[in-house]
Amino acid sequence: MILLDLKGNILSTSHKICVSNYSKDKFLSITISGLHWTDNFNLASCFDTEQEALEYTERPFVQDFIGDVFELLIWSDTRKSIYE
Repeated sequence: MILLDLKGNILSTSHKICVSNYSKDKFLSITISGLHWTDNFNLASCFDTEQEALEYTERPFVQDFIGDVFELLIWSDTRKSIYE
């Protein structure tokens, strides 16, 4: 996540790992109502390490939700695959 000031200057970046669908246009999010895909990156569930993200996506309730969607782990500040 990148934080900007009112003039668009970068204040800070957050180098976390988020789960997106393969086309990177939806992001996995968990709210009070449960899991869902969102196009609002600010609502994406993000993790500090690859291991945390993988453990989360391997949980049965997450796997049931994701189903046949190909997921991709991306960096929150660049939105590029962590494997690139």
